Amino acid sequence: MGWLGDTIEAWRARRRLAREIDPRAIQRMAREIRDLAMLAAHLGPRGKDVRALIRNILAEMDRLTELTDRPEFRRLSPGKRLLLRQGLLESREQLLESIESTPSPTERIQ
Repeated sequence: MGWLGDTIEAWRARRRLAREIDPRAIQRMAREIRDLAMLAAHLGPRGKDVRALIRNILAEMDRLTELTDRPEFRRLSPGKRLLLRQGLLESREQLLESIESTPSPTERIQ
């Protein structure tokens, strides 16, 4: 693959990273996590601790959505935005696991 191939591949990697840490992409992830938290609230146990945790998730995702609209967010370093994205991915996976592990409300197969 010569130097031209390496240069093109490096350019593609930079563009992919730029798309992943774009404020709009982070906003979409925050909305998705908020939706998953709402789903978990409807499906999961009704304990006081769980409700408080879900309320916190909803508030944080709303706050993050607002922050991504501000010009200060664009001034964050790519490294910090990448760490934020990684944290959002982990949160999404944890929510998906909790939703999948929720017992079925009935014993009958639908």
